[in-house]
Amino acid sequence: MSATDVIVARGLTKRFGTKPALAGLDLELHRGEILGFVGPNGAGKSTCLRILLGIVARDDGALRVLGLDPAVDGLAIRRRASYLPGETSVYPFMTGAGFLEFALGFHAARRALPAALGDAFALPLHAKVRTYSAGMKQKLALLATLLADVELYILDEPDRALDATARLRLRDALRELRDAGKTILLSTHHLSEVEALADRIEFVFDGRHVADASVQHARAVLRRELRVRLTREPDWPPGVESITRDHDGAWRVRVTGEPLAWLAALPAAEVLSAEFGAARLEDLYRVLQDGHVARGAEVGP
Repeated sequence: MSATDVIVARGLTKRFGTKPALAGLDLELHRGEILGFVGPNGAGKSTCLRILLGIVARDDGALRVLGLDPAVDGLAIRRRASYLPGETSVYPFMTGAGFLEFALGFHAARRALPAALGDAFALPLHAKVRTYSAGMKQKLALLATLLADVELYILDEPDRALDATARLRLRDALRELRDAGKTILLSTHHLSEVEALADRIEFVFDGRHVADASVQHARAVLRRELRVRLTREPDWPPGVESITRDHDGAWRVRVTGEPLAWLAALPAAEVLSAEFGAARLEDLYRVLQDGHVARGAEVGP
C-alpha cells in the first residue's frame, strides 16, 4: 500500500446465508480523489462500504483502509472517516441543531459549512426533525457527514430525495472537499451526478468489479452506435446489428461497420438529427449491464 492509497481491497467476499453479496471484489481509492462506485441494486455496493468501515465483517479477502484493517481497527478508521448510509436515519425527537451536535461529537474536529452549500442547505435547525420533509432530513444527514473534518468521506446515495438545486450545490461542495485534499467514495444511482463529479468510476455487478477489458469492449460497442431522429421509419440500410427505439421516439441503431458511412446511406431529407461517438455514462452502464446479463461471470475480475 503506497502513501497515496486510501483504500486497497483485493478479493473481498461476503455471504449472507447462501447468498453471496461480494464475490471477489477489488477496489482502489487514492488520496485526493473522487471515486464513483456504480452498479444496480443488489450488486453489493452498500455491503462493501460497510465492510470498509468495519461495520460488517468480511468473510475473505485483503483490505486496508487508511493503512488499517477494518476487522481490527474499525473504530480508528471511523474516527478518520465520515459515512452517510444509503438508508438515512435521523432522530425525530431531536432538533436539527441537537442532531448535528450529537453526530459531530464522534469526530475530533469539524469544518466550516462548505461555501457551495449556502442557502440550498439552510434548515430550521431549531425545529424538531419530525417536522422535516424527506429532503430536509437528507440535507441534515449530509451536513452531519460533510462538516466532520476527516480524511475520507464515504457517501451512499447522497443525493437521495434532494431537489435539483440542492444536488447541484452538493456537487460543488464535494469538489470543494476534493480540492482541499479530501478523499471521497461516492455511490449513487444518479449517473449524471457521477459523470459530472468522479475522477474515476468503478462498475460492480453481482459483487464483482467489472474488468477494464469489459469496459473497453463496451466503449468499442458504443462507437458503433448511433441515435437518430427521423421523419419516419425508413428502409434501413444494410449493416445493422440491432435497432431499438427510445422512449422519446429516437432510434438507437448499432451498426457493424463505420457509423458515419452508414448514416450517409440514409435519405438526408428524413434525418432530423443524429448523434454518434458519445460515451455517456448512462450508455456505458446500459451496454455493460446488457453484456453482464448475456455473459454472466465474464464481467468479473
